[in-house]
Amino acid sequence: MTLYLKGAEDIKNILNKNNIILSVSSVTSGILNGFAGTGGGIILYFTLKFLNKLNDKNTDMKDIMATTVSVVIPMSIISSVIYMTKGKIIFQELLIYLPAALIGGITGAFLLDKIKFKIVKKLFAVMIIYAGIRMMVN
Repeated sequence: MTLYLKGAEDIKNILNKNNIILSVSSVTSGILNGFAGTGGGIILYFTLKFLNKLNDKNTDMKDIMATTVSVVIPMSIISSVIYMTKGKIIFQELLIYLPAALIGGITGAFLLDKIKFKIVKKLFAVMIIYAGIRMMVN
């Protein structure tokens, strides 16, 4: 594997439509995650799903979800460090719900392969709708 561009073909591969769409989506996702604390993964998930369909790939949707989480985690860590340096994190509350959230994340990762994707998809949709309504009402 080379870490430098060898010629026009490498530049063409980097500038292909899929990579541009994914890059714009990733920047948008990072910005949304940075100022809202959530939502970045949703953008990435739908972008990967769109590119999967556009390229006639048959990638398992659970793999797309796992890939999305793998991008969201570093994004969230960076945002958290910046929030921490600005004194925006309430540590008393963080220490209460972080252990339970970690247990939930581990459980969810293990359950992903055991639950039918249609059920996961519907649960996710209900949570998004609920969150959207709550944000609009409050």
